[in-house]
Amino acid sequence: MTHSTNWTPSDEEAIVLVRRSEATGKWRPFLCVEFEGAPSLYLTPEDWVDCGLKMGMRMSPGQYAEIASRARVSQAFREALRLLEVRPRFEGELRRALARKGWEPEIVDGALARLRDKGLVDDETLVRDRVEAWTGARSRREMRAKLRARGAPAALVEQSLAACVDDEREKEAALRVAEKYLRRTAGRQTDVPQADAVERRALAHLVRKGFSPGVARQAVRRAVERLAADSGGEWA
Repeated sequence: MTHSTNWTPSDEEAIVLVRRSEATGKWRPFLCVEFEGAPSLYLTPEDWVDCGLKMGMRMSPGQYAEIASRARVSQAFREALRLLEVRPRFEGELRRALARKGWEPEIVDGALARLRDKGLVDDETLVRDRVEAWTGARSRREMRAKLRARGAPAALVEQSLAACVDDEREKEAALRVAEKYLRRTAGRQTDVPQADAVERRALAHLVRKGFSPGVARQAVRRAVERLAADSGGEWA
């Protein structure tokens, strides 16, 4: 028998569980559960136990439909696990990814609920970890944009930014970005017009990175002073 997601038994049909075996190919490590009067389903061993399935068991079409829905949740859950093996993800990311693969919203909801129950997704912790890792190297605006683009809840993003990044840390991050840009792009400058041009480009770079013009201007000025001190005053 083959698995079909569109097949619906009529109310008059009797459905009997006739065989279970280890699935092969792309369905490993699921169980292939075969029925008389309905298509096969791919279930986890946990599904088998939780649904109270037994060989020779008879069931109504409604019971079969519930088991079929659980099977699809298990399959969507497995796809979500594969995505999480690559890197941690927000629920919003996983929801979009599973929807793109064709899973219905209610199936996605079930898969995400399983992930939460097992502690495999935690938006609050992931947002906080990202903000803490990026603080000192990115502006609040850039962190906000990156997290929201990945599907992080807006309220959690604002909460973590408020807790981890005050004005002083924003200025420190701007200074670090400015120094990195100037050292990489210019090095030691002895030509005044050329140095001025590099500083203007550094200012534009910081603004593009999400720092306010005032913070960016102050950071570039301080970065230039540090470079001048490090180079014995050679930076014009």
